[in-house]
Amino acid sequence: MSDNEVDRTIENHMKKIAKLLPNSFETEDLLEDLRSHIYESYNEKVQKSPDDDKMHLITEVLEALGTPEEIAEEYGKVQVNEEEKKSTPDRWIYYTMRLMLAILVVVLASWVVSIVTEGAVDFMFAVVVLLAFAVLEWLVRTQQTKDA
Repeated sequence: MSDNEVDRTIENHMKKIAKLLPNSFETEDLLEDLRSHIYESYNEKVQKSPDDDKMHLITEVLEALGTPEEIAEEYGKVQVNEEEKKSTPDRWIYYTMRLMLAILVVVLASWVVSIVTEGAVDFMFAVVVLLAFAVLEWLVRTQQTKDA
């Protein structure tokens, strides 16, 4: 068996896995890590047993890794565990602190703008505008996080 056939076998396996996983940056990272792991394991087996059939060696590596369904199921368990971690009380403290910091930044920035423009920009107007931008930024980040 040639190296091209081994590459095709690995890529076919990776495509099957990719179809079962959500389309995200995390999935792309996982797939690259899996691909690297497969090639490393395969190369180790070839070095230990250079006379063995390469198809047999790659089959052993893929079987040890697990079926695409098993990999996707395990990935789903990891995702659920990460979501459970995010729902801890520390998360509320984090968001409260972030909100307080955002309000502090808005007030200070509004004050600086009011001072620098020598009153041409009203302090309260600056607060309202900057709060509006902060809310828009929060909405965009929330949407991006949901999409990822």
